[in-house]
Amino acid sequence: KTPATIIKLPTQFFIDPIYLTMAKKLTAIPTNLILGFLGVGKTTAILNLLDQKPDHETWAILVNEFGKVGIDGAILAAQGAIVNEVAGGCLCCATGVPFQVAVNRLLQSARPNRLLIEPTGLGHPCKLLDTLNSGFFQEVLDVRASICLVDPVKLTDTRYNQHPSFIDQIAIADVLVANKTDLANTEALHLFDQQALQSQPAKTVIAKTLHGKLNPDWLDVPANRERRGQFPDAHKHRQSASENAAHEQITNQDEGFHSRGWFYADEQIFDYEQISSLFEQLSLERIKGVLNTNKGCFIFNNHQQQMSVTAVTDQNNNRLEMIARNADWETIEQQINQCLICKQ
Repeated sequence: KTPATIIKLPTQFFIDPIYLTMAKKLTAIPTNLILGFLGVGKTTAILNLLDQKPDHETWAILVNEFGKVGIDGAILAAQGAIVNEVAGGCLCCATGVPFQVAVNRLLQSARPNRLLIEPTGLGHPCKLLDTLNSGFFQEVLDVRASICLVDPVKLTDTRYNQHPSFIDQIAIADVLVANKTDLANTEALHLFDQQALQSQPAKTVIAKTLHGKLNPDWLDVPANRERRGQFPDAHKHRQSASENAAHEQITNQDEGFHSRGWFYADEQIFDYEQISSLFEQLSLERIKGVLNTNKGCFIFNNHQQQMSVTAVTDQNNNRLEMIARNADWETIEQQINQCLICKQ
């Protein structure tokens, strides 16, 4: 695997005709959406798929995140993936110029044999599918199965099973997969089976897995364009940003979820033990980061106090993102800064 560079897209820009011209030379590129709510394991699933791809093929990944820091893109790039990211908001709200440019730039640079698109866990992908199946993209992309990962435990929680994004991601999936089944009890697994079998149109594939392990054959399952979501226009985003001498801070909020992200200078070093302990103590919806520490560079991934840490080669991606329904962000930021060894 070779290092890759993430292409950060500005908020407003125009389509450069050269991208359209070059991208049109490519046709029928197999394309899949990898869907799932916050913390279900989409990025891990994509990494597992990349490990199974044929050696002679090039796969490209378009990543979209609710927060503007872009942790998933950094994680995938750190593992050698070819990545383009649109951070801040969701692709279903940006299916015009920003989305088209993101896809065209990725196609031009990677000329891939397959395109995987990972929308934000809080996104409504219905408009996204409509865009991929119409206009210019009809000639370039061959949209195949949308794969949705579900944490069965969330099916018993009204904070999730009544959330429009959660409902619609399941509704439009061709392949529905229960992930993290080792953490689900019999009731949750039974509820998953029940809802999966009752879905209309019927799901093409219903499966259960652990640790985001997907069968690569599912990528070539045909898409059923008759699938429809109930809430394609359900949300709007509000964003803000601020800076200080130590770092840049960016916020975003939507439908009761709030994100807070931080970019830190490459020279800033965190105490590994202190930052790990802090992440384990915080009771938030999601914590993701790629941070330089006194023990090396690590990916920190904490979903509802379930923590994983992965060592990576230094990628100059000193960034952190947290998502919560309610949080004392000022106190949390002070606690983070207390974990810094080198603050300049």
